[in-house]
Amino acid sequence: MLNYEFPPVGGGGGWVTYFLGKHFAEAGHEVLLITSQYRGLPQNEVIEGFHVHRVPVLRKSKDVCGVHEMFTYVVSSSVSSLRVVRRFQPELVQVFFGIPSGGGAYLLKKIFGIPYVVFLGGRDVPRPNPDPLYYQWLYAILAPAIRAIWRNATAVVACSDGLRELALRTAPNTKIRVIPDGLDLGRFSSVARQAHPECVQILTVGRLIPRKGFQFLIRALPEVMQHASCEFKIELVGDGPYRAELVKLADELGVRHKIHFAGSVPYSDLPQKYHEADIFTLCSSAEGMPLVVLEAMGSGLPVAASRVQGIEDLVEVGVNGTLFPPGDVDELAQGLISLINDGNSRIKMGKASIARVQKYDWKNIAQSYLEIYQRILRSK
Repeated sequence: MLNYEFPPVGGGGGWVTYFLGKHFAEAGHEVLLITSQYRGLPQNEVIEGFHVHRVPVLRKSKDVCGVHEMFTYVVSSSVSSLRVVRRFQPELVQVFFGIPSGGGAYLLKKIFGIPYVVFLGGRDVPRPNPDPLYYQWLYAILAPAIRAIWRNATAVVACSDGLRELALRTAPNTKIRVIPDGLDLGRFSSVARQAHPECVQILTVGRLIPRKGFQFLIRALPEVMQHASCEFKIELVGDGPYRAELVKLADELGVRHKIHFAGSVPYSDLPQKYHEADIFTLCSSAEGMPLVVLEAMGSGLPVAASRVQGIEDLVEVGVNGTLFPPGDVDELAQGLISLINDGNSRIKMGKASIARVQKYDWKNIAQSYLEIYQRILRSK
């Protein structure tokens, strides 16, 4: 497996790699992941039964990776892939994000004939009006490489229908299968909640970067404060380079007292955060299929989220939550107000979230990937 991010580095795509690797190993397969070195993390270790090898990169932040830093992973992972191929003798390579993780797999295919599968997870797929905007120039430059990596893959998998449709704009003739991301149902489970608590707790989780849209949530709060019929609080879990700007914005709007900036929380402590919440919100401008929405649903929460790829597959308006156009502060405010003011609907929607999320168990998702691998190896 090749992924430039892996816990504790990066976001949801790294956790996809973690859970698939875990279940592949449990199924009796030998798994090696080549990922990025970061500070004091060991170069080699075994996690959940699979091998993790970290290669040198020029990465400064755990939460955010610059373009030039991704390029160093392309070089290091490609060199490492060529070095380990004779010792490890892989039958197949799973790539997470064609750019920047596909270079090594492409070389192994061309030199040794080893097939590879590409996972499309979000910003690795070119899109109009990206955040940050300079990505539009980057997409234009990298489009030939992106198409080449997809074209030479034995299979391409998108984690949502919306992402698949977006990818087909770049490569219309590519056959792309949709396999959603998954959820550890044993870890993220529901608890009993009150319809009318003294204070409604609203949770949001993610890296503090502009693309995650926390600035829109903060801008919506004056309107929410004016029309909410009861007390409410926001807990923002996560860290990143945008934190100072978000705190400043909250101060300027006079809503700082409504927000608890909790910082980074160990993954093992996240279930408790969901259990303490009554509503979950995510305001991203772009996603693949956010694990945090799956986790919130598994924990029995109604969801107020932006209408973007991946989230549309999970949240049905009026059933288990509400959706608003990304960046639309007024619609976001109205969605939160309706959920805050109607406790009975929150409870009903939370139950619907639990029912909708059952099919996303990681065991089922991993099995879908293994079936693809088995077909590839049989045909080979």
